[in-house]
Amino acid sequence: MKKMISLFVSACLLMLCVASNSAESQAPSYDKSYAKTTLTVKSSPGTSYKTLGTIKEGTIVNVYGGVPIGKDQGKWISAKQYGWSKIKYKGKYAYVKTYELHFADPYQWSPGVYTKTINEIKKNYVGKKDKTKLEKGGLGQYIMYIQINGKGKWQQLVAIDNKTGWYHG
Repeated sequence: MKKMISLFVSACLLMLCVASNSAESQAPSYDKSYAKTTLTVKSSPGTSYKTLGTIKEGTIVNVYGGVPIGKDQGKWISAKQYGWSKIKYKGKYAYVKTYELHFADPYQWSPGVYTKTINEIKKNYVGKKDKTKLEKGGLGQYIMYIQINGKGKWQQLVAIDNKTGWYHG
């Protein structure tokens, strides 16, 4: 009986250690930034959506995600598209233009952006035998490189904005 209790306690302690380690390895729930200018807060990502208010220049803003293109910008030429950051404004989620924010860590991925973007790129542009790697680029972007069939030279595939998921090659 003592052996069973001891085994049970040991198993519980092991599960507790594993659970605490996996929680520590998770990404933070938000990305810290501050407003570079007075921000216009929108109800959805896009210029034509309802304006909810403004945030003063210099205010700390926590970012909970990002999107590369506003819902109303799909047909705009790429030079006029910009990303939107998901924030909390008066207790509800809202959106501001990402380029109007200054991030504490420009290389930290905004929540949810990494998995969605990397999976989309790999699904559309990477073969099963290809290898990929990410390296920090300039201006807080990442560069994804590809090695075709896992052999030969590494070639640049795309540059990725880690705050919004916007990428181009």
